Parts: sequence; structure tokens; C-alpha cells
Amino acid sequence: MHEYSIVQSLIERVEREAEARHASRVVRVHLRLGEFSGVEPALLATAYDTFRERTICEDAPLVLDRVPGDDLILQRIEMEVPDV
Repeated sequence: MHEYSIVQSLIERVEREAEARHASRVVRVHLRLGEFSGVEPALLATAYDTFRERTICEDAPLVLDRVPGDDLILQRIEMEVPDV
């Protein structure tokens, strides 16, 4: 099940992006997922729900944008950042 390693890398990336922007929390994570990517959407969602506990993604739902092709792209991270 490579979905677990994908989610682990995804959360690490989101944590790095949030830290770089001094985000207090992540609100939502958007992925673009191609139908021929080899990733099972239900397993990915389950893995995300499992691994996000006690991370900055804990309260952030995963939004999957299913598309033709073989894409697997971190499309957008919605987060709360301090006013500059």
C-alpha cells in the first residue's frame, strides 16, 4: 500500500510549508489525483485520516480533485497565517 508512504510525504511537505509561513493551523489540503495515477482514493483518504492525527493537519480535511491522466499533485494548502 503505497498510499501510506504518499500520505506520510504529503504531511511532511504540508508541515514544512506551514512552518515556512508561520501558519497556526492548516484548514484544508487539496490534491489533484489522476484516475490512472495508481493511487486508490479511498485508501489515500483512510491513510490521511490516520496519519494526520497530532499533526498540523489534524483538523484539515483532504479534498481530492479527480482528473483524467496520471497526476498526483499537491494543488493547494489552505492555512491560517499571522497578519504581516
